[in-house]
Amino acid sequence: MPSFIKKIFSYKETRFLFVGVLNTAFGYGIFALFIFLGIQYFIANTLSYILGIIHSYLWNKFFTFRTKTVSASEPLKFVSVYFVSYLFSNLFLWLFVEQFHASPYVAGAASLFLTTAVSYFGHSFFSFTGSEQKAVTEEVLPDTNTVSKS
Repeated sequence: MPSFIKKIFSYKETRFLFVGVLNTAFGYGIFALFIFLGIQYFIANTLSYILGIIHSYLWNKFFTFRTKTVSASEPLKFVSVYFVSYLFSNLFLWLFVEQFHASPYVAGAASLFLTTAVSYFGHSFFSFTGSEQKAVTEEVLPDTNTVSKS
């Protein structure tokens, strides 16, 4: 069983999905807790995004993309992807809570589909695209297209 798990987690997409599920549960749990405590949904969304960004950055950096060094631009790129995701999330929340009178719990859960897509594509093609990530990926999954000259 451990070799099966190791094989599954050798793929960046699987690691991203795992971290995404973990971060979604964490972020939505914080959001729902703040709503339950009586915090207004925009504030709850903002606070849960801040905590979720920290949680997600650490997991994605060290587990998903396995980058070894930190450049000044990497965290800024990561946060900018989440900022765009945050804007989409707030627009979605406003539209569904204020215009369609949906529950903030339901609107928050539904917005996860949109923000997950924004996050995946943003991080895959923008946040973790440096040479460190490429080098680590090559260590994990060697290039099989190389022709041997024997």
